[in-house]
Amino acid sequence: MKLSMRHWRPGHLLASWGAYWAGLAAVALGPAVPVLWRATHLPKGHGVITAGFENTTFRFTVVEEGVKTFATTTSLGTILAWVIGPPLVLWLVWLALRPRPTAAGQAVGGAHADRLGAGTAPASEWRVNRDDRIAVDRQPVRTPNP
Repeated sequence: MKLSMRHWRPGHLLASWGAYWAGLAAVALGPAVPVLWRATHLPKGHGVITAGFENTTFRFTVVEEGVKTFATTTSLGTILAWVIGPPLVLWLVWLALRPRPTAAGQAVGGAHADRLGAGTAPASEWRVNRDDRIAVDRQPVRTPNP
């Protein structure tokens, strides 16, 4: 089975975004996990974890037994670029590579190749026979008097 981006459906795109975000979380938060584990399993009052924004800078600090064991800062723009940037680029590439509909409304080589082309007459069983038609009284159209 081919898995080129040309054959991706929206589900494939969403799955790739989920995999990207899971990998990003693992890489970005991976170094902090053991430190967080230690700090949360210390006796009460011996570990402090702080996280917050100051202006547009995110600060994350872990203090164990009065010693700063982990500290990191990053800007909000960097966070947004990593979270939104690659999935947005992947979506734009997917849009550029996916098959385009033809003038007849069919996807090139897609699932709708069995549809009728433009200008094809309806099937004979769809047509109404003269005997089945309802008679309509045709009266001349009256125009309102000015």
